[in-house]
Amino acid sequence: MEDTELIKQKLDPILQSLVENEDDQVLPLIIQTLDGLKDEDRQVVQSLGGKVKDDLYIINAFSADLPSKALSSLVLSPRITRVYYDAHVEAIQNNEYSLSGALS
Repeated sequence: MEDTELIKQKLDPILQSLVENEDDQVLPLIIQTLDGLKDEDRQVVQSLGGKVKDDLYIINAFSADLPSKALSSLVLSPRITRVYYDAHVEAIQNNEYSLSGALS
C-alpha cells in the first residue's frame, strides 16, 4: 500500500489536513495499535521525536505528543491501526432542564 493511502486510512481528517499543510508543531495524539502499547511503539514514537504520555489499554491505544512532520512516518508502522487528534474537551453544565412528571 502506498504511503498516501496509509495516511488516508490511518489518520483522522484533522490530522490529514495538518500533514498536507506541513505545519511543524507538536500535536497531542491518540494512537491505536493492534494490541495495545508495547516497547516497540515507545521506540517508534521516541525515534520520531515524540513522547508517550499514557497507556490507554482499554482501547488498545496510547496518548503521545509528536511533531506533525513525523505523522507520515508513524503510519508506516504495521502496528499502528489509527491515529486521532487528542482534542481538548470541556464539559458544560446546564442546570436549565425540566423533568416532566417530576416531584416538586
